[in-house]
Amino acid sequence: MEIRNADPGAVQYGNFMNYYQFNSASERVKLLPDKDIWLPAPALNLEEARPYLVLDVGCNCGVFTHLLHGYLEQCLQRPVHILGVDIDERLTLRAKQANTCPEKISYECVDVLDGSDFETVLSYLDGRQREKFDAICCYSITMWIHLNHHDAGLRLFLRKLSHLAELLVVEPQPWKCYQTAERRLKKAGEVFPLFLQLKWRSDVEQQIDNYLERTLDRRKMFESTPTKWQRRICFFR
Repeated sequence: MEIRNADPGAVQYGNFMNYYQFNSASERVKLLPDKDIWLPAPALNLEEARPYLVLDVGCNCGVFTHLLHGYLEQCLQRPVHILGVDIDERLTLRAKQANTCPEKISYECVDVLDGSDFETVLSYLDGRQREKFDAICCYSITMWIHLNHHDAGLRLFLRKLSHLAELLVVEPQPWKCYQTAERRLKKAGEVFPLFLQLKWRSDVEQQIDNYLERTLDRRKMFESTPTKWQRRICFFR
């Protein structure tokens, strides 16, 4: 059961234990586009029968990952395999324990900016004889990467995942979410040390768009209507 408008509390890495009590997974699924956005161009779609491979970065305890899997299998009418990764081992353990489809959905504790950790993701691809994921999803995670790793760290994050994705799905948090996160953490007696040093600030969503399109040569294929948190899910191919 999803309880809305609960107080999320304060965390440093976005690893909320009660995330889906205040951010509805089912409402997010309703904003996702149809089949044509998820599939590659016909010239690239050489093996329609092979599983559609997805990496869900920041999967938390797997509630949305599970719903995404069901949505994609129904939408694409083909097998879908998802690797969900999160920086918090407690959350990935909860995801594993609640996983009702282990043959198609896997969860691992991974910090994608840590080289040795990231080998888990590369091994997942290698074990399936694939060089890229059909889609990599980053829902409401860019702010946490940004706050903890500065502008350069966010660019590295986007670049690293872009190189492994046919389709990159990003739901960036607007600047007011940064201010709220900073305020909550201060109230808890801590701070984000890099907060005042960030160069991408009030226009952070546009900066992410610009970096993906101008530097990483991606094209925005779709942008959802805003969530209740005023975030838009953007699809870049």
